[in-house]
Amino acid sequence: MCRAEQEMEGEILLHVQHSFDLGKTWQDRGTVNIHNTRSGASSHDQVPLLPDQKAALQAQCEVQGLYMVKLTEQKSGSEVGLHRSYTSACSLLEAGLMDLLTLNMDWRGKLMSVALGVQQQPSNINRNSQQGIKLDLSPSQDNLNFKTKVAMQQMENGPVPDTAAFIQKVEEEKKKVENGEVKDNRSFLAKYWMYIVPVVLFMAINGAASPEGGQ
Repeated sequence: MCRAEQEMEGEILLHVQHSFDLGKTWQDRGTVNIHNTRSGASSHDQVPLLPDQKAALQAQCEVQGLYMVKLTEQKSGSEVGLHRSYTSACSLLEAGLMDLLTLNMDWRGKLMSVALGVQQQPSNINRNSQQGIKLDLSPSQDNLNFKTKVAMQQMENGPVPDTAAFIQKVEEEKKKVENGEVKDNRSFLAKYWMYIVPVVLFMAINGAASPEGGQ
């Protein structure tokens, strides 16, 4: 496997932080390890929401606020990039904390951006027309942990002009003209202008230089 292919299928470690106050403060959420950037195979080590975080997320939902994440990209133990994204706090609650991280890669296999969304899956969320959306805090419910899914978005190559076919076509037409296989439909002036122009110039110069006739 060449080096370029190794980079395309490389490993990325994302250290995730989240904010419940529109980016004023950040708290550790855990790590997401993408083992293969081509297939999107990944593993997660994330902490459950704490009581005060649950309340803050619910408060953001009540005012139609946002849940924000900050992801620090690490390779070989060093930081190589920082990415931010957000989604609706209500959408995250409705999805039962099943979020979706879409990683946008360039043609070299480098991470360009990260988009946070939610997975549209049935969730164990209680709705109340007066109290809005609330998490089910029952200990029997597995709805306090983030259930993260990673999706890879690879850059698609655009159309490439077929220059080889074009050059071949031009060469074939040139040979046909030289062999007389293609009729030249140009006008008389278009074909012989290089001979006509010098004659016209010569006659114009001689006409201007000739003396005037006698009286």
